[in-house]
Amino acid sequence: MKHSSGWISAFRITFLVTLALLIIQYVLGMIANLEVQFPSDLPGGNAWAWAFQNSLVIQLHIYVGTLLVIVAVAAVILSLAARHVAGTVAAVAGLVLIVLAWLNGAQFLANQQDSASLTMALAFIGACAAYFLGYVFSGSGIWLPRRAASH
Repeated sequence: MKHSSGWISAFRITFLVTLALLIIQYVLGMIANLEVQFPSDLPGGNAWAWAFQNSLVIQLHIYVGTLLVIVAVAAVILSLAARHVAGTVAAVAGLVLIVLAWLNGAQFLANQQDSASLTMALAFIGACAAYFLGYVFSGSGIWLPRRAASH
């Protein structure tokens, strides 16, 4: 059975949207890194409440990061629907890396540990690579096998 080019187009567009959101996320993260100073007297070092009351750029960084998780889930679903191996591998890897970055961003707000910031940055680079390679290789004819119809 022929695979629908509509599904392939859909997940490829989702990969491009994800890459665009990753670029926006990078810019917001760099602005936050350069411009935002957390107060030293935060209760327990937790900056969550402070960020939502005092920093629009961190709020936007959080919202775009959460949107990235949602779009990454959609990319997995669409690549599975297209039954495209390279697209599915890239989408799953990208989702895992985006979730890793998101979780480390949440940890960074909780404790401002440099290791959380580094992990967030490395996961970002990995996600960019996954979606870029997934987009490039999604033109190949590597499909998941169809299940045999039961009679």
